[in-house]
Formats: sequence, C-alpha cells, structure tokens
Amino acid sequence: MFVIKTNAIVNPQGPTVISDYTRCIDQIIRNEFDIPGLLIFANTDNVSTSVIRIRTELLKKINEKLQFSVEVMSPTKEKEVCEQDSYNIGKLHVDDVITVPIAEYYVIIIDNYKDFSLLASKLIRSRSWNPYSKFVILLFNFVHDDNVNVEYVEKVLSCLFKFNAINVIVAVPQAKNFRNAVIYSWRPYDPPKYCGYFNETARDRAVTQNICEHGVLKYKNKLFDHKIPHDMKGCKLKILAMPKQPFISVNKYDANIEKFMVSAVLKTLNMKPTYHFVDGPRGEREDVGVWNGGLKELSSKAGYILIGGIFPDFDVHEDFEASITYLGDAYTWVVPRAHKSAAWVGLVIIFKRFVWYSLIVGFFLCGTAWTVIGKLSGDSSYNSSFGHCFLNTWTVILGFVSYLHPVQESLRIFFVFLNIYCILFLTAYQTKLFDVLTNPSYEYQIQTFEEVIESGLKFGGTEELHGLLQDSDDPFDNRLGEQWVLVNNITKAMIDVAVHRNFSLLISRFELAHISATTPELSDFTGSYKYYGFKDNFFVVPIEIIALRGFPFMKEFSRIITLFKQSGINEGLRIHFNTFNERRRARLLRAILKEKSDVRPLSVQHLQGGFLALIFGYVGGTLALFVETILNTGCIQRTFYQFHRNV
Repeated sequence: MFVIKTNAIVNPQGPTVISDYTRCIDQIIRNEFDIPGLLIFANTDNVSTSVIRIRTELLKKINEKLQFSVEVMSPTKEKEVCEQDSYNIGKLHVDDVITVPIAEYYVIIIDNYKDFSLLASKLIRSRSWNPYSKFVILLFNFVHDDNVNVEYVEKVLSCLFKFNAINVIVAVPQAKNFRNAVIYSWRPYDPPKYCGYFNETARDRAVTQNICEHGVLKYKNKLFDHKIPHDMKGCKLKILAMPKQPFISVNKYDANIEKFMVSAVLKTLNMKPTYHFVDGPRGEREDVGVWNGGLKELSSKAGYILIGGIFPDFDVHEDFEASITYLGDAYTWVVPRAHKSAAWVGLVIIFKRFVWYSLIVGFFLCGTAWTVIGKLSGDSSYNSSFGHCFLNTWTVILGFVSYLHPVQESLRIFFVFLNIYCILFLTAYQTKLFDVLTNPSYEYQIQTFEEVIESGLKFGGTEELHGLLQDSDDPFDNRLGEQWVLVNNITKAMIDVAVHRNFSLLISRFELAHISATTPELSDFTGSYKYYGFKDNFFVVPIEIIALRGFPFMKEFSRIITLFKQSGINEGLRIHFNTFNERRRARLLRAILKEKSDVRPLSVQHLQGGFLALIFGYVGGTLALFVETILNTGCIQRTFYQFHRNV
C-alpha cells in the first residue's frame, strides 16, 4: 500500500477565499464602526465575480445588524481627481443641496486602482462627503510581489489625503498566501520630517496595521489610531489672511486680535504661522461648489486656513469647515450726527421743564409773599407795592441786590431766606451752564432704521452683509437688499457718513472702534464723534476660522479655543483691544487739538444767549416805558382819581 501526501490547492476566486475576506472586513466593521450613522457602500461596474460576491455577502451582514443607514453610491461620469498634478481641487461639490446626513463610514471593495480613482471622484463631490469618516478599503488584487499592491495602497492613501481624509485603512491580499490580507495605513503627520504639507504623499510611508489570517484579525490593536500629534515640532502652517481691522493687519504693530488668537492656538501645538495676505472680500458662491474672493484662494489650496474677521453664513458652512466661535462681533447702523443746536439754547436746556415750571411758580409765590408781608408788617410803601415787590424778587433771583432793603424784621427774615434760595439756584444754574457750553447739545437724532429709510439716506455695507440680507426669509430684509449700496472701503464710507452726511452704514462695532481711533475726520475738537451709532445691535455674528472640509487640525483647534474661552483669554482679547484702541484714540485727539479747530472754546455763538436776554431787556423796558408814559398822562390820572373817589 502506498500513501500519497498532497497539499490542497485553494482557488483564489473560490468560496473559501471569498468567505475569508468577507469575514475579515465584517470583523473590522464590528470592531471599528462603533456608533450608528450613514455608511456609504461604494459600487462599480465591470468588476470581477469575486468582488461582486464579497460585496453581496458583506451587504447582507451589514443589513442584518440594523445599525447603519446604508447608501450604495456608484460613479457616473466624474473627472478623475487622484491623478491631477495641481493642488487646485476645483469645484467643491457637484451635487445640488440635498437634506442628507454626512457619512460616518465608507466601505469600498474593488479589484483595481482605476476603479478607486473613479469612485473617489464621485464620493468627494457628493454632499454626504465627510473627510472625518472611517474608510475601509479592500483592494482585491492578487499579485506575486507585495510591493505592487503597496504602491497602489500608497496612491489610495495619497489621493484621500489630498482631500483631508486620513482615517483610512487599505487591505490587500498577501502575495505569499492569498487567504491572508495585509492591512495598511500611514502617518500623514510625522514631524519634524513630515508636516502634512500639500506636496507630501504616502510614497514609501505605508505601515502595516494588522493582518487578517484566514478571515480573522491577528492582532487586537485599534486600526484607526490618532493621526494628529500633540507636538508638531515647529512645523509651519500657511495661513490666508484677509486684512480687516482690527482682526488682521499687515502692520504688526496694529491690534491684530485674530492673529494673536491663532498664534496662541498654534503655539499650543508647537506650530509656526506664515501669513499670506489676500486682498478683497471673503467671497460668495457663484455656482454649485464654485467660490470667488478669499474662499476661492482657500479652495485652490493657496493656504490651509482662512482668517480675517469671518462670520460664515449657511453657504460657507455647507462647503467648508469652520472652527468653534472664538469671538462675537455685533453690527449696528451709523448715521450722520444731528446738527448742533444754537449755542443760546444752552441757557434754556440746562434744567428740565419741571424745574423751570417750579422756578416760575416759586417766583410768583415769593413776589406775592413779599407784597403781603410788606403790607401786614407796615413796611415802606416801596416794599409793599405789588409792582416793586415782584421786580425786587426777579432782581434777587438773578443775583442782584434789591433797590431798597426791608425795614421790618419779619420782611427781613423772609428776605434772607429768599436770598439763600437764590444763591443755591444760581450756583446750580452756573455749574450746569459751564457743562452745556463746553458740550453743545444737538437737534433731534435719527435713532432707528425706520427713520433712516424715511429720511431718504442711502444705506449699505459690505458684500457679506448684503448676502445675509438676500438669504434672509424676512421680506423686509429682502427689500433692504434691493436698495443696498455695496461698500469696498469702510473708511471712505464712514467719511461719507460723518463729513458728507449722505450715507448710513452697517458696520461691525470692532471696526467702528478702530476706524474712530485712526480717522481724524470722524471727531471734532471736543472728542465728540461726528456720527451716531445706534445703541441697539442690528445682529450679532460669530467669528470663526475657515478651512477646507475635513482639515485635520480643525477639531484640535476648536478644542484649544474652548479651553482658551474657559480660561478667559477671549475676554483678555477684548481688554487688549480696548486698551490699545484707547491709547490710539488719545493720540489722535491730541493731534486734532494741535491743529486749528472748527469751533473756538468761547465764541460769539456762545454769547448769543446773553445777547438774546439783552434784547428782551430792551424790548421789555421799552414796552414798560410806553405803558408808564400812557399811565402818567393827565387824562389817565384824572380817570384813576375819579375812580378812587367813586369807590
């Protein structure tokens, strides 16, 4: 009897291998996909029977769990993105806006790299694209040399990294034993040698994460480890900065509150910022996934993040990644300051109306009391005459001495306390008069936006603000958007408001404070503003950092900013800006005072009130003289004499 010993040959396309790879991917899903969410299951045509069978069996297992929402996605006629040499990713999205959640997981089963390149174009352009997702890719490609598949793996990793996807594992058959699968990943950030720059790839950097032996994971380690180091060892981050005071300035000696914040965040990660200044507006969406302005530069990968006092609207949040809010900025309307009131008005507006009414009533009471006490006490006819008593009361109130002092003690006591009352009144009046003359009053001031519209003033602001009004559901906001005047230079617009008095501007309070401290045309010699800012805010917006979707450091930035906010650094930024701005404004006012001012501290205008009182005196004295002349005529005297005899 002869015993013949042979090794069983396993068919690479047979059910055993199909079962091994299905169980391998299923175990990865069970171990790593820990929370429910949308799972994108990629599908392609013209694939091998083995890939079709693995997909079919895997979909059955996924659906049996009832844990994920599954969407099968297939490529159409997308342009390949993996093999582009340019860093410009072009359109961010091709799909129209649809209300679907973003994907949490991607499962891709393919048998050649070309299929992946077509799939990537579809996945990246879809609205459900989420670079933070976990990617499980099986490249079912049997080769005799592992280096061939490793090269494909590196291309897959490099392509997804180009679009900020770094949580990626790629499984490929092992050359020496095709029932085993080698699972690869890489470390895109490995400072100081590799900082994750745009020109870096996964070439020669793929590392083995695990091995599937006959459908079972050999090691119990986590396949999706943390990719972002806590110490970047001096790596540089290129930042697109749009100059916008006081957030960003080319001049390092300006406030630069946003640069200060970003530098503090990067310092925590041991990174260094390099700034590339971008002129122009933030940018608006021109077409599906197509932007202009600073956001076009960002989508073209001219830098990693975009800053400059940006408050993202819905469109920006839809196409880009934004950090947590680190500052809040309020917008308000500024209008021309009302014209100054005539200087003589200061004599009247010193006290409120009730005080003046009280003074008039007190005058008549004092005059009457003087007359009554004078007659009852038997004082001189001068101090008991109705006309002379009221005239003396008026004289004393104005701070002068009466012509003839009382003789009787009762009238003297009244006269003393009347003088005390008059001294207190005159002291208060003169004190307030000094304040009024040095701080002139104004006529009625526009205080609501409804009054702005009624006044016929033109109004407007920046393009971003115009976009907010256009996107609003409020018909009133839409009507404002139709009459909106776009402003490219905030300083010139403020001069139109304050000097030319022909415009109303919607402006950030941060910007308003900065411009007011640097533009002399907006202040007069007393330090008063020539414009008026509404006390109520029109709206409040969040200031955020913008990056391409999935920017790997954005979550870490948000975590650090949250810690900063808890430690009070945000309030410190405001205090720093306010202190810096107060010093700058003080220097501005000193410079204004050195120049010739438009109004002198004391002028003829201020004496108009005195001249008016003098005119009243002339007119009143003339009228009194005229009346006295008539009353002293013989005819009138005889009439009075005859009347007294009859009585």
